[in-house]
Amino acid sequence: MDRIIKLNGDIWQVDLEERGIPGWTAAYFIKGEGNSGWMLIETGPASSAKKLLEAAASIGISPGEVKYIGVTHIHVDHAGSLGVISRYFNNAEIWVHPRGEKHLVDPARLIEGSRAVYGERKMQEYGEVLPVPAERLHSAREGTIIRLGERSIEVWETPGHARHHACFYDRKTRGLFSGDAAGVYAPRLSKLLNQAVTRPATPGPDFHGELMLQDLYRMACSEVRNIYYTHFGAAAPAQLLLELVIGQLSVHMRMARDYADKEDAVQKLGLALQEEIKTGLLNGTAQEIIYDDRAGNEMRLLLEPLFDSADGLLLDLKGKSSV
Repeated sequence: MDRIIKLNGDIWQVDLEERGIPGWTAAYFIKGEGNSGWMLIETGPASSAKKLLEAAASIGISPGEVKYIGVTHIHVDHAGSLGVISRYFNNAEIWVHPRGEKHLVDPARLIEGSRAVYGERKMQEYGEVLPVPAERLHSAREGTIIRLGERSIEVWETPGHARHHACFYDRKTRGLFSGDAAGVYAPRLSKLLNQAVTRPATPGPDFHGELMLQDLYRMACSEVRNIYYTHFGAAAPAQLLLELVIGQLSVHMRMARDYADKEDAVQKLGLALQEEIKTGLLNGTAQEIIYDDRAGNEMRLLLEPLFDSADGLLLDLKGKSSV
């Protein structure tokens, strides 16, 4: 699969090959109308910065042409390279939810919290998180309109995945840059299985189940046609994908209630979520398809983070989310 894909509506999807793994994390360049410049959405981890800058050069984007950089939230797999990228695109306004701004200016707590979740080895693979100058930051609040000439990008606050999460809605393509709010999508597995393959993303400590359901319901009732997933790629029809994730999230929240009082609840719930995903996805289909290299990577993306998701589900159930 090509690392750079030109989508309809003057959008370029870039595979950032997170930690050397193709098909896990995407960034998107949006071309404005006329000579109004470009917007970059998502920057990925710091270790992917070089690949993102190489992609910009390959597309033909000069540093001064990028007018805006938007990140859906401050988790290091989405915004870890922002400090590096902002130095290259040094004229760009940086749009992030205000609850995340201070952690970009001084990332010490962000790094500490990420290390507690991911571990030291994974944080080294993600690369060094550099600070972002405060004067470059702009608050991505509900209803804010970012203009690229006649092209309008609208901010939607979506605090279910994390309290500092926002999506960016492109009116031209009726497409939503969803970050983690609409879950994870597996394009290769979807093609092989001839059905949409998704899962909700519910890691602690910020996940809030009721708010995520509200976020998803809002998206499903909107005019969104296309979803531009950070994990991973463009997909449609949006309503089908969103309805699937709503159903999965409801099942996962019920499963959390079943495991909440058990010893080693996170481990047991994580294993149960993995089994639920595998059973639901394969549904009697020959398992050999997962040995396709890209499909195998997508299976890892679906399954490996489920222990983090289990932790978030259980924290939310106990009322300990950070929202």
